[in-house]
Amino acid sequence: MSESVSITLQNVSKHYGKTCVLQPFTLTLDAGCRTVLLGPSGCGKTTLLRIIAGLETPDEGSKVLVGGEDITNLPAEKRRIGFMFQQYALFPHMTVAQNVAYGLTVRGEPKAEIEKTVDEMLRLVNLEKYKSRNVLALSGGQRQRVALARALAIRPKILLLDEPLSALDAQIRHKVREELAVILRELGITAVIVTHDQDEAMVLGDRIVVMEGGIIHQAASPEEVWRRPATSFVAGFVGGSNRVAGKFDGETLSWLDFRTPLASLRPGVQKAITGKAGDMNVFFRPEAAYLSVAPTEHSIEVSIKDVHFMGNFVRITVEPSSGELFKVNMTELPEGLAPGDRAQLTVDPHRLMSFPV
Repeated sequence: MSESVSITLQNVSKHYGKTCVLQPFTLTLDAGCRTVLLGPSGCGKTTLLRIIAGLETPDEGSKVLVGGEDITNLPAEKRRIGFMFQQYALFPHMTVAQNVAYGLTVRGEPKAEIEKTVDEMLRLVNLEKYKSRNVLALSGGQRQRVALARALAIRPKILLLDEPLSALDAQIRHKVREELAVILRELGITAVIVTHDQDEAMVLGDRIVVMEGGIIHQAASPEEVWRRPATSFVAGFVGGSNRVAGKFDGETLSWLDFRTPLASLRPGVQKAITGKAGDMNVFFRPEAAYLSVAPTEHSIEVSIKDVHFMGNFVRITVEPSSGELFKVNMTELPEGLAPGDRAQLTVDPHRLMSFPV
């Protein structure tokens, strides 16, 4: 593959008429890094991907630089960027080899060089024996790999992938995402991947950019995004956290019927709310809580509303006196408890997240 390059987005924004799709931001994506754009539908992630590709024009004043070169006004076909579309966009009347060779054929590359590159790409994605097969005869996972091979065949500086696994059946999606992660790491190519799936983001990304409503909330490593979310949105979106309204008086965080001293919170959370007394959004992930039969010094009473077996854990829906519903994940429901029973809820204070409203 060609040498990896960085991507710098300077003061990039995008409007469609009066509708703002991307609010102005500046962001650098490191060379060789696998960056995932993560967020709900309509957050602007695909628009950003298309701006990098040259398929959308950003607002005036925006700049897109690749390897330090300003390509903002460079046509898409001259950017040396590979784009893998959500539905793969393979040519149904062509064989696997013809699909992979398409971009090189359009360029007018010598036939011998095309054949050499096609063979190399098919070896990379383990599809050598399917070279002469029509793409319609392939499984979803195999088509995904053909699309990846075609995108890589043009020796791109950057690879862009728009929801690369969304067209796959759930039963093979996990397997294929692991394969894709290995291929991208071995290539060392600068890659930008769009997904709304948090598990895919964690597996595929060296860095995750969390977006919502055209705003970039956080750009950090998967571990940083998980352990130290930068905003209320990230805390609630990543990990399926429970959210509850709270108040902080400068010394104690009050939420539900809990009273959590400032000193019991993580240092990062302490720093975020110190000196900011008032209304708070408080979050805790389902695995940060547990249920028991007997009350403890730091528990509150809840009603068990529902229980779902999820494989390696059970998800328990509980209702405290406030009437809100919360999720609790445990390896098993404590003996003697069942839906309709009263139980005691304890939440690890060191795993709370809190942000001023």
